[in-house]
Amino acid sequence: MGRAVGKIAVIMTLWAIGGGAANVACQHRVPTRMPSASVQMPAAIFSIVRNDSTSQVKIEYQSQGQWEQVQIDAKKDANIKGDQIRVSTDREDHATITVTLPVEGGKKYHLFWNSQAGMWDLGSVAQ
Repeated sequence: MGRAVGKIAVIMTLWAIGGGAANVACQHRVPTRMPSASVQMPAAIFSIVRNDSTSQVKIEYQSQGQWEQVQIDAKKDANIKGDQIRVSTDREDHATITVTLPVEGGKKYHLFWNSQAGMWDLGSVAQ
């Protein structure tokens, strides 16, 4: 993307001794804004996951194709930089139930105990 450039037309009139006038037009391009001295990087955008339960819980988030684990204290938030989060529940019958939720940067999600289903669950927070 090119820089916006303003034009300043400079008209010079040259008078020659005893010989009339000669008009010369030149264009000089001047940038309308100066380039920044430092390059600014975009800010990292995190998703916020809130643990709404009364227990400390481990969840996983996917970042650049790899799953990373994070522990969230009760009633606390965690910043997550990834595109999915998941939480697992180990049941008494030795089955493991995993809930996965796609996430977007800048949005808030919550982790809670779903007593009706008897498992950890994830949901988005209305904004």
